[in-house]
Amino acid sequence: MPIALRHRSQPAIVMAAIAGLAVHRELEPAAMAALQQRPLPDIQARYDAGHRAYVATMDGVPAAWGWVATSSATIGELKVAFAVASTERYLWNFVTVPAFRGRGIYPRLLEAIIAAESVDGERFWIAYAPENHASGLGIQKAGFAVVAELSFDIHGLAVVKDIQPGGGESVSRLLGLPDTQAVVSQCWKCARGGILAESACAAGICSCDYQRAEVSCAG
Repeated sequence: MPIALRHRSQPAIVMAAIAGLAVHRELEPAAMAALQQRPLPDIQARYDAGHRAYVATMDGVPAAWGWVATSSATIGELKVAFAVASTERYLWNFVTVPAFRGRGIYPRLLEAIIAAESVDGERFWIAYAPENHASGLGIQKAGFAVVAELSFDIHGLAVVKDIQPGGGESVSRLLGLPDTQAVVSQCWKCARGGILAESACAAGICSCDYQRAEVSCAG
């Protein structure tokens, strides 16, 4: 799982406007519970923990949304909880409604969040599954640079590994996970399937596709 970083000091990404697109911070837990079809107490707990929700709408219709962690966060797949410094933000749980995919809404939502949160936030982190190619492309369009790989070693333990020099160390400090230079599994799908460093993914040639379940390195 690549983890990417963007600094507040980076210039804003100029993207062509999309007619009808607007982004707002959603302050009502009930509205997010309805959007995500999750129990209200679960969503209320996110607000209580300092998470902020942002929603992109097209002509008033919810098209995409995501969350910003301001003090703590959890990566459920790893069962890892970590603190988020006051000058940092961890972006997570982004969803684009299928009918609105492929229109460039996701990178514009990210850019709007960075603009809003840059008053206090200096460094913005986001992770995505490598088999989610559309998400990776949107994150790059929003000016994020992938700095480290968050994955599993041959023993199935969560680790981070450099993609950019020093990236593993930075992410290790953020998440409290060890960094490594050893071979790691390249995607969650293969790791969940019990195929770790011995898979084709370990060679950096993952062919899994988030939107095509039949395409897999673990098959």
